Order: sequence, then structure tokens, then C-alpha cells
Amino acid sequence: MKIPVERLAEQLSGGLKPAYLISGDEPLQLQEAVAQIRSHAAAAQFSERKVFYVERGFKWDELEMEQHSLSLFAEKKLIELRVGSGKIGAGSNHLLAWAERPPEDCLLVIIGDRFDRSVLQSGWYKALAQLGATVEVKPVDSRALPQWLGGRVTAAGLSADLDALETLAELVEGNLLAAMQEIEKMVLLYGEGARLDRQKVLAAVADSARYDLFDLTHALQQRDAAHYLRILAGLREEGVEATLILWLLAREIRQMQRRRSSWLRRAAEIDRTLKGVDQGDVWAQLEDLGRVMCGLPVFKTQ
Repeated sequence: MKIPVERLAEQLSGGLKPAYLISGDEPLQLQEAVAQIRSHAAAAQFSERKVFYVERGFKWDELEMEQHSLSLFAEKKLIELRVGSGKIGAGSNHLLAWAERPPEDCLLVIIGDRFDRSVLQSGWYKALAQLGATVEVKPVDSRALPQWLGGRVTAAGLSADLDALETLAELVEGNLLAAMQEIEKMVLLYGEGARLDRQKVLAAVADSARYDLFDLTHALQQRDAAHYLRILAGLREEGVEATLILWLLAREIRQMQRRRSSWLRRAAEIDRTLKGVDQGDVWAQLEDLGRVMCGLPVFKTQ
């Protein structure tokens, strides 16, 4: 069952499926979709949550053991499986087995990047899609972005004319995380109930962004490590979320003609630190990733 991300809440209100496959390259809507499922799972008394990251060396037996184990109080489990590209090799057999006999006390949520055709046509994906539901998250089309922003502005307790929405759309360049950050700042600046026009949008962005987020990608493209580090320090001082910076770096890596797997691994390490899975200094890791992307010697991430 394929569900547009905009209709996921409607489906969830009708009852949880045994499995969900959430994939895409738009981080805000991806994490919001997962959050919706978690919320409905909690309401349905899935009180235990387990998260697995499918990386090199991942032991699929751990997932199988979790599937068959019973907690002390027989609690229902939400199991999140983060699969990256979805190319999981031998893991496909484990997921096929899950689809054939889904445990009654488990809800499986598979989360990944945008899956290519080979993954979408794989046996494990088709089996779980038939058992449950798939949600493919795609970037908001530039022509539809002002309307999308209008909905988010209204939900935040503001209103805006079309010129203001089009201006905001141009400034965020399709980055929905950045858009939500700007909307939250405008609530603080102007107060709930305020009506936004073009000048208010420009003033808010100018006031809150002495350092442009997208200058980071320009510095990387120019292989200018010193400039990158200055911008990164400025963004940190401005209170910009490290999650947003990591998203920009990962996007830059994926758009390069020759992707560096080592860079993607470093980005994955930072993601685990942000989520509290690993310990470390996120900002130091962001500095090191920028350095190596600019061609400087590799530093060991903390």
C-alpha cells in the first residue's frame, strides 16, 4: 500500500499497519513521517522502542532475536530499522521471513534514503509493502513551495501574503528544515497573529543569519577550508542546529560526481552522535568532515 506523505496521518488514524517503509531525500518530511508513526504507536501501547542501524558488520541475528524475544511485561515493541540506501544484501532474507510471519507484538518501521529502482523491485521491499505501507518522501516542487510554506506559517500562528511566501521560498532554496527554522524565528520576532509581508521576511532573515548556511556549500565547492571553518563557527554562535548543517554536507556529498564513501561514513558517525547513539563533539566532527572535503589531511573524528 503506497501512501502520499500528506495522507499518512489519515491512514494512521484508521489503524496501524504491521510495517511501514519510509524513504526519501527530504529530511524534514522524513522525520515528521516517522514522528507521526511513533505517536500513533505510543497511543496503541507500543511502549518499547528499539533502533537498529544497518551498517557494515551489522548482525541480522540481533533483529531476529529482538523479533522473537518477549519483554518482562510482554510490552509491544516498535522496531526502527535504518537501512540507508536499502541495499542490505543478506538481510533481505531476514526481512522476507519477517513479512511471511509478522510478530503480533511488533511494529516494524524501515527508514532509508531515496531508494533506487533495484531496491523498490526487491523481494523484501515488495513483501513488506504488501504487508504494510510505503511512504516515499520527495522534495516539495519549487512551484508548490509557497503554498506549502503558507500551510506551515498558518500552523505556526502567523499569516502571510503571497509575496512574503514567495520571498521565503527563494531564500530557503527548497530546504524545508531551514524554512521551518525561519518561521519559528519570525514567531519569536513578531509574535503569534502577526501578518508577514516581504519586508518582514527579509528583515527576519537578515537579522538572524549574518552567516549564510549555503555559503558552507560554496566554501566546500571552492575547497576553501579556512572559509568553511569561519562560517561554521559563525553558524554555531548564531545557534543554528547542527542537524541542518549535517544535512547540507550530506547533500553536497551526494551531489558530487564521485561520492566518497569515507565522507558518507563520517556523516553517518555525526548523525549517530546527534541522536545520542555515540558520544562525541558534534561540532568538532563537522569541522573534520569539512576539512577532509576540502582536501586537507584526514583527522580522526571524536
